[in-house]
Amino acid sequence: MASYTERLIQREKEVGRPIRVGVVGAGQMGRGLIATIERSRGMEVSVIADIAPERGVQAYAKTGRGEAATVTSDVAEAAELIEAGRPVVIDDGLQVPKLPVDIVLEVSGVPEIAAQIAWASLVNRKDVALMTVEADVTVGLLLASVANAGNQVYTICRGDEPVECLKLVEYAEDLGLTVIATGKGKNNPNRPTDVIEDVYDEAIAKGMNPRILCEFTDGTKTQLEMAALSNATGIPVDVGGMHGPSCTIDELATKLIPVSDGGILNRFPAVEYTVEGDVAPGIFVVVRSEDEVQTDELDFLKLGKGPYYAIYRPHHLASIEAHLSISEAVLDRRADFQTKVWRSEVVSRTKFGVAAGTTLEGMGGHHVRGWIMDADEARALNAVPVGIVGGCRLIRDLPADAIVTYADVEVDETRPLVAMRRLQDSMLAAGLL
Repeated sequence: MASYTERLIQREKEVGRPIRVGVVGAGQMGRGLIATIERSRGMEVSVIADIAPERGVQAYAKTGRGEAATVTSDVAEAAELIEAGRPVVIDDGLQVPKLPVDIVLEVSGVPEIAAQIAWASLVNRKDVALMTVEADVTVGLLLASVANAGNQVYTICRGDEPVECLKLVEYAEDLGLTVIATGKGKNNPNRPTDVIEDVYDEAIAKGMNPRILCEFTDGTKTQLEMAALSNATGIPVDVGGMHGPSCTIDELATKLIPVSDGGILNRFPAVEYTVEGDVAPGIFVVVRSEDEVQTDELDFLKLGKGPYYAIYRPHHLASIEAHLSISEAVLDRRADFQTKVWRSEVVSRTKFGVAAGTTLEGMGGHHVRGWIMDADEARALNAVPVGIVGGCRLIRDLPADAIVTYADVEVDETRPLVAMRRLQDSMLAAGLL
């Protein structure tokens, strides 16, 4: 099969225009994606939506597009400009699915917004690709089912660890190897009680939102990413929160294996992550060869010393790779990554003692961090998913390290993300998902 680039060029010749991409969010990740798409033949950014329109204008300017973007809040005007091939900036991401684009690319970083963008896209018969995995871990099964029923594409983008891990898992399975563990090396320090103030200076120096960096360092992001991988593959966690051992690349195939063979896993396969060592920023799948001939061949090829081996990729390229999912969606009508089962849940665990009456901050805040666990166990606890805990009012005191349950909080049921989650839960309970 021809490369994506060749096929995109051919498509543009046939259709008379490139793939039109509507991007929601022009922050750090969004700017990288916008630049990459504009460098790709056969696709272009037709509209950028951001609550700060000047960021969209600046993002366009850095692409060398050669034409200043028009800022407008008029949907009809925006549509006319897009049809004319002019770059457009609007301030409301929920309007992007109403415009003449082929796919909506969400890069807001805010799960509440990302879920609404995905829903609005599907309602408006548009394909949608998300960079905000937090939304998928909250309502991804619902969104995927709606898209698939309507012959649309809902996908999480290439480039981040869950999707690239999935590709390694599929590769290992295609080789006839048994998957024992899969996951990532954690890029940041692992400090579960970090709050915004702890990372503020580092975030500003890196040009990051401090809340997002806090979500990384307190471990929430890793828990979410591995839950997404779990729900896309059906591979569970071995223990709540995962083991997260200190590990080097050379140790992957000796540590992330069953206890009976000298490793740390009580059940397998399992999703996992590592700290320290040299695994980050890479991803891995640990496999077992079940065939003596194959084992001898893998040993001969210097993959390791069987029967356990680590297949390792030393990088994931985030915004540089994400646009590959646009090609997969538009050209092949396929999702690179979707939640398929509700195998794991990321619940909310208090960082410190929190008093009744507190309105809880969400991910990357002062009150809670994400904690992965078996979805059935989370359901039995009536635990609140970390994706919707922000904005909930605590109705009783909670000690440090407590799992927040629905009995502990008042939930604003008018929030669209909460409504979507309630619908997903109801459909799961009824066996409809």
